[in-house]
Amino acid sequence: MSAPASAVPAAVVPAHVPPDRVVHFDFRRGPDFLADPWGVLAAMTAKPDIVFSPELGGYWVPTKAEIIDEVFRRHDLFSSRQISIPRVERRAKSIPAGLDPPEHGKYRKTVTQMFGGKTVMGLEADMRETARRLADAFVKNGECEFVAEFARRMPVDVFLKLYGLPESLREEFVSWVVGFFQGANAEEMMAAHNKTVAYMSQWLDEKMKNRAGLEGHVLPALAAAEVDGRPLDKEEMLSMAVTLVNAGLDTVTSGMTHMMHFLATSPAHRQQLLDDPALIPNAIEEMLRRFGVASLARVVDHDVEFHGVQMKTGDMILASTPLAGLDPALFDNPLKVDFARENKRRHTAFGAGPHVCPGAMLSRVEFRIMLEELLPRLRNLRLAPGAPLDYTSGITLALKKLHLKWDVA
Repeated sequence: MSAPASAVPAAVVPAHVPPDRVVHFDFRRGPDFLADPWGVLAAMTAKPDIVFSPELGGYWVPTKAEIIDEVFRRHDLFSSRQISIPRVERRAKSIPAGLDPPEHGKYRKTVTQMFGGKTVMGLEADMRETARRLADAFVKNGECEFVAEFARRMPVDVFLKLYGLPESLREEFVSWVVGFFQGANAEEMMAAHNKTVAYMSQWLDEKMKNRAGLEGHVLPALAAAEVDGRPLDKEEMLSMAVTLVNAGLDTVTSGMTHMMHFLATSPAHRQQLLDDPALIPNAIEEMLRRFGVASLARVVDHDVEFHGVQMKTGDMILASTPLAGLDPALFDNPLKVDFARENKRRHTAFGAGPHVCPGAMLSRVEFRIMLEELLPRLRNLRLAPGAPLDYTSGITLALKKLHLKWDVA
C-alpha cells in the first residue's frame, strides 16, 4: 500500500498543467476542508471547469457535475485500475471495482444478482427488525452516539445476513471497516484490510468444500458464477467478497450519519417527514444529492484533450460526488435542502456509467427504514449541546461521531 495521505507530499506541478488551472485542494487532510467541507466544496464550484491540485501527489479536479458524470462514464479515457487518491498499489485486482469494460461486465452481473430487487425485498423485514433492535437499546436513554450505536451497526448486520455469517462477528467487522477507512497510517489500514482478507479467505475455504446448502446470498451467487465459461477461482471469489465489504459498509454509515445530522438540525424538514412519511424516498434522494460522500479516482488511460485540458497518461483525476451535488449550474441554490426539488435524482451519489453502485437499491432501503423507524421515536431530535463535529475524509466524507439527544416520553 502507498504511504498514508498525511505523508504524501505535494507534487511538482507538471509542465502540461497551465498555471491558471492550479488550485490547492486537499480533500483528505486539508485543515480548511476538514473544518468546513461543504463550504470548501461549494467554493470549488466557482473555479474553472477542471483544475489541478498539487496535493496528495497531484490530480485533476473537475468542478462541474456534468463533467464529473462524464468522468464516471468515459471508461475509454479514465480507467478504474486506480480508484483512490493518493494512489494505492494493490497486490491483487479489486474485482469488479478495479476492472474496466469489457472485463468489468463479466463479473458485475454476479454482483448485480447479489443485490437484485428480489434479494433486497427479501431482506427488508430483517433490516427493519435490525433497526428496531438497535433503536430499542438507546431510545429510552434520551441520547446516543449515533455512529457507534446505529450507523455502523445496521449496515454490518445487513451484510452479515447477505454473507450468511453470525451476528457475533459484528464488532470484528466494524473494527476492520473503521481501521481500513480511518486508520492513522498505511500500516493500520493494511492491518485492518489483511484481517478482512484472512477471515474471508478461511471462510471461503470452509464453505466451498461442500457447495450444498450455501447460506446467505453472496456465496450461492459466487458459487454459481461463471466467467468466460468457467467457474470463478478462489482468488476471484475472495477479491469480490472483500471488495463488497469495503464498498458497501462505510458509504452507508456515512450517508446515514449525514442524514441524521441534517434532520437533527432542521425541525421543519423533520416535521415534513413525520407528517407525511410518503415523502421519505424523495427526501433521501435530495439528501443524497446534498450530502454526497464518495470521492473516487480514475487514472488517465492515454494522452487526451478533455474539455480543453491536456491530460497525460497516468495522470490522476478525482470524481467527487459531494462536489457534483453542489454545482449551482445544475442545482439551483445547491446548499439548500428541498425535498420537492424537481431534479434531485440527477445526483451522482452512487456514481454513473458501467461502475454505478450495484448496491444502490439496498442502500436506499436501509436509509428509508432508518428514517421510518427512528424519526417517530426520537421526539424533538437535536444535537447534543457542545458536542464536536469532527470530519474525516478519504474515499468517504464522514463525521467521526454524532451525539444526538431527544425527549423521552
